[in-house]
Amino acid sequence: MKVYPTKANFALVELLNGMTSSNFVNYMLVKYGVYLRSCSDKIGLQGEFIRVACRNKEENEIILKSFAKVLN
Repeated sequence: MKVYPTKANFALVELLNGMTSSNFVNYMLVKYGVYLRSCSDKIGLQGEFIRVACRNKEENEIILKSFAKVLN
């Protein structure tokens, strides 16, 4: 995955593992209870992108650990 810098309270992440953004978002919600947004409807984004909102420290740790499990 590739994370793009932002000045907002979310990160734009490009999935590079061959999984579609829609499938990744659905899997993360069902398996880990983590809500992400697919950016497949955004004009100008070529590839598979998701948006990850910054939360509190504990929730961010859950997000990072679930990403590591899925992407390893």
